[in-house]
Amino acid sequence: MRHLVYHLERAIACTRRKAGREKVCIVIGYQGFKLTNSPPMSTVKHTLMILQGHYPERMHRAYICDPPLMFRSFWKIIKMFVDPATLEKIAFCTGKEGKFLLERDFDTSTTEKQAGGTKKLREFSSKEFLFRTPFDHTFDEKRV
Repeated sequence: MRHLVYHLERAIACTRRKAGREKVCIVIGYQGFKLTNSPPMSTVKHTLMILQGHYPERMHRAYICDPPLMFRSFWKIIKMFVDPATLEKIAFCTGKEGKFLLERDFDTSTTEKQAGGTKKLREFSSKEFLFRTPFDHTFDEKRV
């Protein structure tokens, strides 16, 4: 959970610096997802509690890209714990309609392929991101 909070705080700092806003978009790509890798329900509920309780109105939109069929059953259970205002901000992106939504809302030349991106981004380095990238900058952002 600390990892989640840390990255949310970085995303908020970055959008504040770049656009003067404090709302973030969350993109979750499910390519290669396996049920054996899914978190327990208690972790999902705790994540939702953190997002709704400590970051209300911070999420502009959440995009769930290519969720597996079994996720839809899981979603029917999860959404009972999600605030109605938050539910309205969640978009499922599958097929042509999902691709259109991502292309409409993002510059897909700057996003990862899992999130509908078209450009091969440089390999992520957690050491560089955590220790050499300013807190309010993205990993791929060019610094002067």
